[in-house]
Amino acid sequence: MSASDEKKEKISTRRTYTLLRMGFFKLLAEVPFEKISLTEICSRSMVPRSTFYRYFEDKYDLLCYCLQTFFDETDMAEDVLYLQESESARAFLSEIMKEMARNRQEYYKIYCINKDGAFMDILRSFLIQILSEKLKVSESKGMHSKISPPVFTYLLADFYISTAKCYLEYGDDYTVEEFVRNISLFANKDFFSFQK
Repeated sequence: MSASDEKKEKISTRRTYTLLRMGFFKLLAEVPFEKISLTEICSRSMVPRSTFYRYFEDKYDLLCYCLQTFFDETDMAEDVLYLQESESARAFLSEIMKEMARNRQEYYKIYCINKDGAFMDILRSFLIQILSEKLKVSESKGMHSKISPPVFTYLLADFYISTAKCYLEYGDDYTVEEFVRNISLFANKDFFSFQK
């Protein structure tokens, strides 16, 4: 394969991933995850079913890819994973909230349509999987969690999901910076100030 052909294939692959993500995202804002069919995803994305199967096994695999891409784009560093360095954790949360703010109406629709179904549990499972993989990489570099990895990743996944849900439900009352400051205070266990 020539360099030109490789470049065209890479562009085509990126285009397909983008079309599938966008189509899936729009469907999630209209239909509960459990009711979305592969036919609808392909139709909305304008991607043939055979092409879909070249990249993904099913809609669950696509959802996991979307979540992984979201976290990759926000650049989750190891110290963020461990919540040890408050400034990088704050920067990471800020990136997540800014992304959510850019598409707040769509995320809110997705949340409202899917909050009572299996979607949130599926999202948590995939997030636990992503966090577990990142934890293994960190542990291979010598950092070890004092908390059992399954417990740690479950609680951390719930923290991120709860943060997103809280922002979608109450974010109108705060700027992104104010919201992130509140979440950072919570993460740092800085709950109260005492006044005389």
